Amino acid sequence: MAVLKVPLLEDAVKVVLQEAGMERAVLTVLSKVGLTVPPLPEHCEPVLPPDRVSARRHVVAALHEALARDDLEQAAVLNSILSQEAFQRAYRALKAWEKVRDPGTGLVPKATHPKVAYWDTRDTAADLFPFLLLASQYLDKDNERLWLEALANERQICGPMPCKIHFRPTRVVGEDLPAVIFGASEYAKDGLLAVAERSGRGPWFERLEEVENALIDAAYVQTEAGKICASGTEENGEMLQVLSRLYWATGNERYLEMAERIGEAYLFDIFPKNQYLPATHWDFARGQPMSQDLRFRDHGSEIIPGLAELYLLEKIQGRPQAARYREPLKRLLDAAITVGRTEDGLWYNAVDVTTYEVLDRGVVDTWGYILNGYLTFDMAEGTDVYADEIERVMRAAAARKSVLWEGQSQDGYADSIESMLYLLPWFDIPECHRWVDDEIEVMFGKQLPSGFIEEWYLDGNFIRTSLLYATYKTQGITFEPWRENVRLGAAYDTNKKDLYVYISADADWEGILKFDLPRHRTIWNLPFEYPRLNETPEWFVVEPQENYVFVNLGTGEEFIHSGQQLGEGLAVTLDKERKALRLKVSQP
Repeated sequence: MAVLKVPLLEDAVKVVLQEAGMERAVLTVLSKVGLTVPPLPEHCEPVLPPDRVSARRHVVAALHEALARDDLEQAAVLNSILSQEAFQRAYRALKAWEKVRDPGTGLVPKATHPKVAYWDTRDTAADLFPFLLLASQYLDKDNERLWLEALANERQICGPMPCKIHFRPTRVVGEDLPAVIFGASEYAKDGLLAVAERSGRGPWFERLEEVENALIDAAYVQTEAGKICASGTEENGEMLQVLSRLYWATGNERYLEMAERIGEAYLFDIFPKNQYLPATHWDFARGQPMSQDLRFRDHGSEIIPGLAELYLLEKIQGRPQAARYREPLKRLLDAAITVGRTEDGLWYNAVDVTTYEVLDRGVVDTWGYILNGYLTFDMAEGTDVYADEIERVMRAAAARKSVLWEGQSQDGYADSIESMLYLLPWFDIPECHRWVDDEIEVMFGKQLPSGFIEEWYLDGNFIRTSLLYATYKTQGITFEPWRENVRLGAAYDTNKKDLYVYISADADWEGILKFDLPRHRTIWNLPFEYPRLNETPEWFVVEPQENYVFVNLGTGEEFIHSGQQLGEGLAVTLDKERKALRLKVSQP
């Protein structure tokens, strides 16, 4: 495949206009006459009101009434309705984006507008493509090869370091090193890592390692701890998370060495000079922040869970660095929990790190990303020091209905619901469960009849959260082959440790139910599950070497299967004789 390496003229024009102070005025006029990209997203459906009346709300109300009276069998039936909708919506988005793939490469553009017909790393590769691949693995196995071919083409065109690709003709667009590194870190952590968390080893895992090694090779920012890849907190926080997990999975010392360099640059250089708070960007040569803002919004707080994951690794593996890292990390956690907070405990988007003045009064939708770091630290320590604060923030989020997390965009709902789903396995709070069931309807309401949501890269986050929600409603069980008219739901009795499963179909269906395995161990070699960004949370997990008793609630028949068998798949047939199957699963 011939590839041309050229600069993008439109980007160069933008730079000139910026320097002349004319960018906004000129580009607005040009977009109106179709010469440049209009403000994106072009499409944004209205936000559903908090006092809406809908059939779905009746299902949610019935579900929580069933849970309140411990009717788990009925709860599983109602969860099957909710999971079916979530899977269907992810499928519709997948098929919509499939139609706009570039014929030459199989890659998808950043947006459907013809002026944005290119692949970039920070947005398309990070937020859209991986969730199309993941959705195909769940819902469209016959067409998974399309996305794997696209991944292979991206690797062939770019080489180890990801790149920006324009279509028709296929050409690589050059970017400066900081932009290349930022995009690569986004692609690795937000994109490839999410696929690896669910699907384990495969071409995506190989690409993840390839990108991280390219980033390590490109390190150019000199610090007292050695060269790292970036001066930005977002990139460094992302790399800490990926490097820590790759080290667990592979034992490659190269990953740990770079993670420790990044960690020590923050713990021992930046934090002591910056009131034990991160800076958006840090000038290591001058030993000062490049600006005074501390950005909690979106991924600006990635350094908190990133350092917590590194600390957990050092602590669990009994490495001497754990003792050195503990005090500055604890001081960061204690400082961040007192700065830039709303009255009910959430964080504002940005604050001045010296005066603590709120610079952006928008409320962070990625609050769960921050809390993951606090819970991970507690788990490393074997304490619950931050548990009350975590629960307080969860309840504060659950009190907010139809709020404009990210303006009118669906992405704010996708990220806030994702935040809650990361924490619910550890904090079983009924009002927070109900908030997820209710608030996701607001996100769903953003989907267009075409299957697109906003026709740009953040549609990927809609798919991501739809899949997270669907597997929450099935307790991690999936079925193959997936079909739109098959419903699967499950509900877990936390007291009796019984799982209730319901599957039904509107027409004959024959396939398997695949139960979730302890992926934290089988994929990453982690000693235990902990909350982490871009994972698919583990709900009901079967241990391969243990046995499980199944009771057919329709016939009373009992049978036993090993966890290994359940992970590979339990054969199920639905037909005119048996249109639905109700099961209770427990350990002997």
